[in-house]
Amino acid sequence: MLLFGGIETTEGMIANAILHVLAHPEQRDLIERDPALVAAAVEESLRLEPAAAVVDRYATRDVQVGGVRIAARELVTVSLAGANRDSDVFPSPDRFDVSRDNARLHLTFAQGPHVCIGMHLARLEAQVALARLLTRLPGVQLDPARPSAPHGLVFRKPPTLWARWQVKGQGSGTLNA
Repeated sequence: MLLFGGIETTEGMIANAILHVLAHPEQRDLIERDPALVAAAVEESLRLEPAAAVVDRYATRDVQVGGVRIAARELVTVSLAGANRDSDVFPSPDRFDVSRDNARLHLTFAQGPHVCIGMHLARLEAQVALARLLTRLPGVQLDPARPSAPHGLVFRKPPTLWARWQVKGQGSGTLNA
């Protein structure tokens, strides 16, 4: 788990963050005016579309949650994606908003004894990737001819992410991430 835990999830969180920022030009404009918002964009993307959308846990004791009885040692599948869209915590939970002041309250990296030990590195990798994309490929945008969206039940990310950009004097480029 230590060696391979962050490969698919980190790749997914970077792809999801790029997809969210490029799909919301008004949010991208905010980030480009204030590059410090890159970290907020990553947190909001993690909240909106966690790369690992569900986790399995075993109940440690008999408990009742929302009127449902769960027995000790029973397998429970927890939807992190659902928890991260709790409208009691996150107003307009389906909206991507880099100005959301409580986005970091998401549960994407879990909490307590199961908290992801690589979460700080994963966040840093996503922030660097997003910042470098926006600064090194000015004008980069999603390719409208090749739309993409996150797929998958447990691990969620776009299977491909096509983008286009134009470099002065050098024509245009296409990127398949």
